[in-house]
Amino acid sequence: MKISMKKKISSFIKIHISKIVLFFLGRGIQTLYQNDTIVHHEIENWKENFVIQITTENHDINWKIQKKNGKIIRAFGEKEDLSISFKSADILFRLVTGRLGVAQAYAQHRFLLKGEIREAMSFVRVIDRTEGYLFPKFMTKGILKEIPKREKSILEVYGRLLLQ
Repeated sequence: MKISMKKKISSFIKIHISKIVLFFLGRGIQTLYQNDTIVHHEIENWKENFVIQITTENHDINWKIQKKNGKIIRAFGEKEDLSISFKSADILFRLVTGRLGVAQAYAQHRFLLKGEIREAMSFVRVIDRTEGYLFPKFMTKGILKEIPKREKSILEVYGRLLLQ
């Protein structure tokens, strides 16, 4: 099956934008773990060395974070405890750009979950809170049930995120 150049370029762009957003999402989680009591409490309930993976079925994107020594770090090669595998890079792109919510993606069977549902729900709560800080209101109002009340200013969070 021949894929058009336009589809190849579109796919390339979506994959790389998704990687960039996931990078900043990871940095946001790291920042909020240290600066937001709700995120901190949620992550404190994760076991030590807990690894979460977000990937696509064909592995165009393979993003991992790990709770280790009281920090959230990027993980490379470690076996994941929780894996969320999206059926395509397009679906993940729609999710990370605020055009698709996690609940809607789950209801539409757009990803596969490997791991405990309790741990996945905890991770989703952390993502929702992080998106509430990082995304503008026009994006979050379409994907979050309610926009979380922030404990820190957006500027402070972005400053810490960029200087980490």
